[in-house]
Amino acid sequence: MSAAPSFGIEPAEKAGLGKSVVVKGCLLSREDLTINGEVEGTIEVPEHRLTIAASGRVRADVNARDIEIWGSIEGKLEAVNQVHIHKGARFVGELHAAGLVIEEGGYIKGSIDLSRHPAHSHAAAPDNGSSVDSHRNTPKMASIRQLSEGVLSA
Repeated sequence: MSAAPSFGIEPAEKAGLGKSVVVKGCLLSREDLTINGEVEGTIEVPEHRLTIAASGRVRADVNARDIEIWGSIEGKLEAVNQVHIHKGARFVGELHAAGLVIEEGGYIKGSIDLSRHPAHSHAAAPDNGSSVDSHRNTPKMASIRQLSEGVLSA
């Protein structure tokens, strides 16, 4: 029996993979998920937050409500809401989300599509060379700063 009153509020469920856990294949979570270990394959967290911890190493296609990156991820990311790349984090691949936050010191290389529609619901857009490599700070079409200003003004 818990000493604290419940007030009918249940805490959010959270799942986690430890530092020594390696997963190869399809990972499906119906609750918030934090990855401290390694994952290779696909990750589906459609209605919840996926967090890649600083020790996390992921090579996967990901579908989640929100994605928070502290570690390293390579693949195709689809977020209904926002992707947040923290200082020291590394992302390489294709990103589709409604919002994007890149902290100073975060590394991103690949293509970025910021729209409110899921990637699978529209035809593939032509590659217009809008890939960005923020580590070297050499944009093909627009700088990270211009991308950030565009997101903030939207």
